[in-house]
Amino acid sequence: MVAITVFGSSVALGLPIAVAFASHAQSRAAVAACEAVARQPEAAGHVWRFLMLTLVLIESLVIYALVAFFVLQGLLARMVVH
Repeated sequence: MVAITVFGSSVALGLPIAVAFASHAQSRAAVAACEAVARQPEAAGHVWRFLMLTLVLIESLVIYALVAFFVLQGLLARMVVH
């Protein structure tokens, strides 16, 4: 029973932690891009492309965490029932 409680707590806390770190990483990437454009305005197009690529990759990690959350939540429900 303790294992189920620990597993349930880790599942419940895992997604918010992943989202918090991802949002922090996205804000840091946006700040770095704004600073880069402020230093070199002529490179704004390249910086914009790299920023979008970075944001997409960070967001995809959050989507993977969300999928893992639902899979583990279903596994937890099956563990509790049996």
